[in-house]
Amino acid sequence: MQVKNLIRVLPWHESRVWRKRELRQINKVILHQELGESVVENVNTYHTSVSPQNHITPKGCPHICYHYAIRKNGEILQTNELSDITWHCKGQNTSSVGIMFVGNFSGPGYDMGTSEPTPEQMQSVEVLVDFLLESLGLDNADLFGHYHFGKPACPGYVLQEWIEKKRGNLSAQLVEEKIEKSVSEIQSRLNKLGYSSGKVDGIMGMKTQSAIRRFQADQHLIADGIVGPQTWSKLLNLTLQS
Repeated sequence: MQVKNLIRVLPWHESRVWRKRELRQINKVILHQELGESVVENVNTYHTSVSPQNHITPKGCPHICYHYAIRKNGEILQTNELSDITWHCKGQNTSSVGIMFVGNFSGPGYDMGTSEPTPEQMQSVEVLVDFLLESLGLDNADLFGHYHFGKPACPGYVLQEWIEKKRGNLSAQLVEEKIEKSVSEIQSRLNKLGYSSGKVDGIMGMKTQSAIRRFQADQHLIADGIVGPQTWSKLLNLTLQS
């Protein structure tokens, strides 16, 4: 596995540094998407910026908030030491490694994606995740997406399916169906099962969210109105059978 080290290449905040941890404290790997079509260098500039517009902290972060990033051409970049406690996932920072995909991918509640993970990115994440899990003494169940911790659209539908397959929560058959989970697709499948979401218009309105919650309650899922991997798996299974 080839990794380009940008830890000292990307500029740091002038006065802030990460807290440190022992590697034995790491018990999970979390995948993210950039949610934009920029470059890693610009993400670093934004994260370290001292600005009211910095959604992480207006004081600026010490450095880019991920340990690794994967460019669209598949290049793997290390952007922080594994011993650094970065700020990529609230409540999980001390115990996790963060990996960011460059790109803007659609996900639950977010249909403004402008790209999908490239084949090169998918090849690279497979190699990187396997390396991290093995070297840290973890297994596939220790792989997560940001959606597991309150950010439903991150890292997008394609990566959610890949993560759940890797974790063993989705069958290969369902993943390989490659059915796009747009809002329109969700509405169509809810309507097919008798959960009226109204007109299939691709808009996540109140009626659609209400239909999702009713479906989730009937399937004994958390009725949060968010079509995450478990809800989508149930929805897909039932509509394929009907």
